[in-house]
Amino acid sequence: MEHGYQAMVIHAFGEPGVLKPVTLSRPKPGEHELLIKVLSTAINPIDVKTRAGIGFAAERNKHRLPMSLGYDLFGEVVACGEAVKTLKKGDKVMGMVGFATQPGTYAQYCLARENELIKVDAVNEDAVLSGLCLAGLTAFQALSALACPKSQPIYINGANGTVGSLAAQIAARMGYQVVAISRSELPKSVASCAQQISYDQFVAEQRKGYLLDVVGLEVGKRCLQGLSAHSRVVTIPTLSQKEIIAAANEQGVTACGVLVVKNNAQLKRIYQWYRQGHLELAHCTMPLSAAGMAHQRLEQNSSKEKVILLPWT
Repeated sequence: MEHGYQAMVIHAFGEPGVLKPVTLSRPKPGEHELLIKVLSTAINPIDVKTRAGIGFAAERNKHRLPMSLGYDLFGEVVACGEAVKTLKKGDKVMGMVGFATQPGTYAQYCLARENELIKVDAVNEDAVLSGLCLAGLTAFQALSALACPKSQPIYINGANGTVGSLAAQIAARMGYQVVAISRSELPKSVASCAQQISYDQFVAEQRKGYLLDVVGLEVGKRCLQGLSAHSRVVTIPTLSQKEIIAAANEQGVTACGVLVVKNNAQLKRIYQWYRQGHLELAHCTMPLSAAGMAHQRLEQNSSKEKVILLPWT
């Protein structure tokens, strides 16, 4: 359909099978908006939670179904609103769009605001760029919140996953000594820039330290055993933030959570590091029509790779 496009949407919260393809009318951008042809998007844990009806985004959208999911975007500008100044038709762009209550990148086209996007080099276009947006900004902002002195190492659990591996690489680029807490072999991109210790080694003794907790839940709580009073923790998973912050405070450890926000200056640094070969992202690609299958894989924790979704052509 010339003025229509396909998207994966949910008509109700539930299991991965609720993601269904639909045909929608192509929207026109508002004054400060752009219409983007989606070249790739990526799946994040918040997508899985929202689909299942869990969390803030699900609560805000429970009366707005059907809805598409997804915030990560790599694409091409198709049309611009009258007030758009920095981008034009044909530009390749990447960004975190609509976070956290207006997802919609599981589609062939989506609307985005100018301040959510950065222009990227069309000569070096790469579907993986979408996977760097939400995860990369989360890692960057969590490290900033940790406020670790350069004289101290940064401990990171979950460095085998997307956010953890990006955090380890970004911290190394910033000049930190990085210690990855992991029970399994690290990806080469992390092993090349971080020392590895096991969870048993980390909790065997208490030290004043700076911990980036990417895993949360019971793993995050266990890691607190390796910290003495006056240490600092930044915990990322939203579902366990209150519990881990409370447990940390009980033992005199300063703790906070993070909720990622758009930041084009940070996103540009992430993009440049990636272009220069300083950041790697373990990933696999799947067609957008297989989004339900990809969600199922993530829920089963069968892969640490970032899933990049490629819309139909």
